[in-house]
Amino acid sequence: MSRTNKTLLITLTVLLAGGLLYGQLEDISHIIPSHVIQAEKLEDRFVLTGRSETYSSEDRPEGVAVLLDKSTLEMEALFRFLDVEGNLTGWIQGKLINISDSERSIIYIRDELCKTSVMFEYKVISQVGFPEIITAGIFLPDLEEYPEGDVTRKQADTDLPKPVIISRTEWGARPPTHDYSPHPYYIKLTLHHAAGFSAENIEEGKEQMRAIQDLHQFVRGWSDIGYHFVVDKAGNIYQGRPETVIGAHVMDNNTGNIGVCVLGCYHPPELYCGDWLTDATTDALVALYSWISGEYNYNPNVLLGHRDYPYNDTSCPGNNVYEKLSWFRSEIETYMVLGGPPLQFTISRNYPNPFNRTTQIDYQVPEDNHISIVIYDLMGREVRTLMDRVQSKGYYDLEWNGESDHGEFVGTGAYFLKFTSNGFSKKNKMTLLK
Repeated sequence: MSRTNKTLLITLTVLLAGGLLYGQLEDISHIIPSHVIQAEKLEDRFVLTGRSETYSSEDRPEGVAVLLDKSTLEMEALFRFLDVEGNLTGWIQGKLINISDSERSIIYIRDELCKTSVMFEYKVISQVGFPEIITAGIFLPDLEEYPEGDVTRKQADTDLPKPVIISRTEWGARPPTHDYSPHPYYIKLTLHHAAGFSAENIEEGKEQMRAIQDLHQFVRGWSDIGYHFVVDKAGNIYQGRPETVIGAHVMDNNTGNIGVCVLGCYHPPELYCGDWLTDATTDALVALYSWISGEYNYNPNVLLGHRDYPYNDTSCPGNNVYEKLSWFRSEIETYMVLGGPPLQFTISRNYPNPFNRTTQIDYQVPEDNHISIVIYDLMGREVRTLMDRVQSKGYYDLEWNGESDHGEFVGTGAYFLKFTSNGFSKKNKMTLLK
């Protein structure tokens, strides 16, 4: 038998740093650095063995899981555990779940042996080659919270429109495995990204919702999908759990916390994780959070990313989303004050007017467009260009301090401000006093 046909033994070391996480696994488990200790080709089988680093026996994990960069039903998973006294169990059959619309799988096990373990080994047996181990983790005690006592929710009256939300029935949700616990109050808002799950349209979105529910119910053992709402790249909003009940999305901080997740992965340089929020997703998030804030008496400033909570070791919602959180808070607040999104091009009269130092101009843009705002004197000569670029849909304000484009202060008198965009044009008279 040639060397190539003999048993091929390969030793690989692939450390998975806790700071570079990928996939939904990071939202449902505590990441444990892991490495492959052996990869063997035995006739028509590929056997890969890995080992986690040790963790505290006080963690008392309910289960363990490994995310694989290979999606096939032709794989078998085995696990074994080391306890604090150094005893190693025999191999136990694990389970496999393929992530919908992805080339990834999760192998996992939930067993009483997990609770006394300080390390685990896993073995993946495949007929189609060695899978890549992306990350591994342990399931800490249940993230679901069941507070006792009376439910005294404070719900606010609001005139904000409720956005269109795809119901659980529409996306094919299974019922919860056990009863929900209602929020006793509302105090937190949290934004997540779905990492390994993405969708460009409503049909893909429905499929991904079912896949996330599978992951949360079957792998994690929760009663239902952990999020209250999920938003895809086309701006479609899906109902997860009812927002009036406690979710499972932030460790130790689920009570009073409504969780929203955007489909896609927004944390470069992680592999396949360089998404940017689409305009449709952004608009949907603002509308959704504005309605939630009005309906349940939230201050939009309580909106946080998953990573902001203590003891939640995660990159979620990814840098490309996280950097926009302050903008979201401001935009949601404006949306709530004005009663909804801008519906037409509008520019208000400057105020104060007349003015002797500075004056403010407010305007709104109903769609992404090129905006031109120019100040002219009474002879029609251009004095100052305040805006000349494409702006996204939203509410804006500018100040003019009486300076020209050359940095010189203009004289007392009357001036005209001209606002132009997409065929819309309006002139307002301004009076400068000194």
